[in-house]
Amino acid sequence: MENLDSKNWNEDRYSELNAYFRERIRKQLDEHPDLQQPETDRRNLQLAEIIDSLPLHDQLLWQEFLELDQLKMHLDMQNYLEGKGSPTDFQNRFIQRYRNPDDTASHW
Repeated sequence: MENLDSKNWNEDRYSELNAYFRERIRKQLDEHPDLQQPETDRRNLQLAEIIDSLPLHDQLLWQEFLELDQLKMHLDMQNYLEGKGSPTDFQNRFIQRYRNPDDTASHW
């Protein structure tokens, strides 16, 4: 992502894609036992392997999500360095600012 411009940030779209992929990846793992095979081989399953097994449309959505995620990280870090917003808890990956208090699910 070349242009880290806050005008491109869309929190609603980020949350939508985050929820979509959280469910989609779980479903993919449940439906494709071959993706779970690496566990028995003592090899770590890579996220890229799961994404590569998705249909092309989902892979394109994943790219959109990654771009938004990179922008989110950049904006969070910029706000942190400038002392804007609420204090950041690095162990929780900046999620507190985006969490709906009524929502028990967090961003990944």
